[in-house]
Amino acid sequence: MVIKWHPPPEGKIKINFDGSVSSSKAACGFICRDTNGNLTTAVSKKIGTNTVPTAEVIALRDSLWMAAQKGYKNVQVEGDSKLVIDAVNGKISPPWRLAQIINDIRKIICNFDSISFSHIYREANFAADACANLGHNYAMEKVWEKHLHPNISRAMLFDRLGSGCTRGTSL
Repeated sequence: MVIKWHPPPEGKIKINFDGSVSSSKAACGFICRDTNGNLTTAVSKKIGTNTVPTAEVIALRDSLWMAAQKGYKNVQVEGDSKLVIDAVNGKISPPWRLAQIINDIRKIICNFDSISFSHIYREANFAADACANLGHNYAMEKVWEKHLHPNISRAMLFDRLGSGCTRGTSL
């Protein structure tokens, strides 16, 4: 099975988010792209000692907050954390450590005319993964609206070319 990132339909913005833990330190990141796969915003952020699920849910919350601030109204959200996606979609009760952040997310959702949350395989989430991993390198939140870090640019090019890969592949 070939797995690849797909751009959102006309009139929507797609957000991909991810979390990362290295040496017990967490970081998160997300990337927003338009119908043509063009960058609108990418963010990397260090969040201190934490777990991967917490890093993932913080990335989701922060991405939605930013999207609401930018006035986006029609949003597709994808992440490779089935736990976080299922909790936001109400399929499971969130673990207590994530419950407050999930509640924050549910409040932010009211800002959008349409929003969907989908679980994807990590092989379709390389750009968000690059953002999350870069978060370990910055003391402060790093925001890109152009002139991306090469790691994010490579992942976006892979996506834009319609390149796909099989499960277990990494960039």
